Amino acid sequence: MEKIPILLMFLGHIWVDTSQGILPVILPKLKETLDLNYFQVGFVVTVLNMTSSVIQPIFGYISDKLRTGWFVPVGILWTACMMGLLGWAPGYPSVLLLVGFAGLGTAAFHPRAMMVVNLVSGSRKGLGTAIFSTGGNLGFALGPMVGSLLVLGFGLHATIGLLGPGVLMALTIFFCPGDFLSRESPGKGKAKSGDEGFHSVLWGSLILTCLVVTLRSWVYLSFITYLPMFLQEQGLPLKTGSLMLTVFLAGGAAAGLYGGHLSDRVGRRRVIIVSMLLYPVFMSLMILSSGPVLWLLAAASGAALLASFSVTIVLAQELLPRNLGLASGLILGLGFGMGGLGAAVSGWIADMVGLYKMVWVLALVPMLGSVIGAFIRAPSLSTSEHR
Repeated sequence: MEKIPILLMFLGHIWVDTSQGILPVILPKLKETLDLNYFQVGFVVTVLNMTSSVIQPIFGYISDKLRTGWFVPVGILWTACMMGLLGWAPGYPSVLLLVGFAGLGTAAFHPRAMMVVNLVSGSRKGLGTAIFSTGGNLGFALGPMVGSLLVLGFGLHATIGLLGPGVLMALTIFFCPGDFLSRESPGKGKAKSGDEGFHSVLWGSLILTCLVVTLRSWVYLSFITYLPMFLQEQGLPLKTGSLMLTVFLAGGAAAGLYGGHLSDRVGRRRVIIVSMLLYPVFMSLMILSSGPVLWLLAAASGAALLASFSVTIVLAQELLPRNLGLASGLILGLGFGMGGLGAAVSGWIADMVGLYKMVWVLALVPMLGSVIGAFIRAPSLSTSEHR
């Protein structure tokens, strides 16, 4: 395992997703300033995730075929720049345009960075993937905190503060010695063997894995979008809601790292099934509770929801070993993007029946993901798991 490249990908992942992660804190301010309804708020999230996620498999496929190491530093810088300008948006159309462009930087960064991690991790690919994934989860956890410090402390225009760290991180990666950015996917230049590999893929398991990620992403993206507003509706200030969202995401980041390690021991499928069964329990208790216990339940809910985050990435890579960029793009991109469509659906539900009932719907959705997970079969699953 090459530690420096993994550390750089980890740090880059943190800042890309921190830049995206300020959105839940900015949206309530934009809703108030631009007089938006819940559907319009959800559609902003949908646009970001459509451009950042749905097209990721395309960027991943390109990364499998061409030398695109520059996607990593440019993706970091581009995302930070577009999200940094969001607080200066004069109207709703410009908000949609900026988040759409920000998503392109994210879409370019993730598959190529994930390929780098896989290629430099040696025999410890599960650990390398978990470390990289934890960087993203930490980024989303830091996003509300950074957004709160910038926007609530200095106003919407302070989002431009994202640009400085983005420039520094991009330059550090670009000028770091070594060839880790130029290494190629095992699938490049092996068309025939790659085609044979495609015929041997367990497509049913790959599709089911993407479905699990889609449901998890729907809940995840909707929850981080509407939690501050939900808590405001329950009488808590926006600052408290932002901090609680950080606790939720921090719990998920910690569990995501351990979940990847645990799946090497007990199997990918078991981690997916159990974690997605635990989430409805903790989330239901959180909805019904008040006071200091909310903080503990927020951390437990985040841990349950995101414990399988790195697990599904490794699972897809095991199913598509010759197309690492495509596998990463499918899970980090397509699954997340389709889940992002749920943010707009959740906004529509909230407009129809209220935010409180919508949050209850989100609390129960992962039960379906657990059922789907029970039917996943993959080369890495042990014999005992097939019984």
